[in-house]
Amino acid sequence: MNRIYFDNAATTSLDREVLDVMLPYMTEHFGNPSSIYSYGRESRLAIETARKSVARNLNAHPGEIFFTSGGTESNNTAILSAIRDLGCTHIISSPIEHHAVLHTV
Repeated sequence: MNRIYFDNAATTSLDREVLDVMLPYMTEHFGNPSSIYSYGRESRLAIETARKSVARNLNAHPGEIFFTSGGTESNNTAILSAIRDLGCTHIISSPIEHHAVLHTV
């Protein structure tokens, strides 16, 4: 019997090509990118290289690309940025929003 996984919103299997690219950063280049030692600088360089690549593919400036730890942080960043940077004074939401959105607004 074939099994089908339908909860990809929560977690999903990792594509082999992605794993191959990420594996060195999980086993060898795992430094804290906010630190000043060599492991950290290597990690920071990898992140900034990825940021530039994403920006180039989206025709954006690297300063417009933000990496977050997950959905809640992403939602909060978007909402708070809209309030701070765009001057939004009203946010419309509905009961079907993700809990991270409902708890923020």
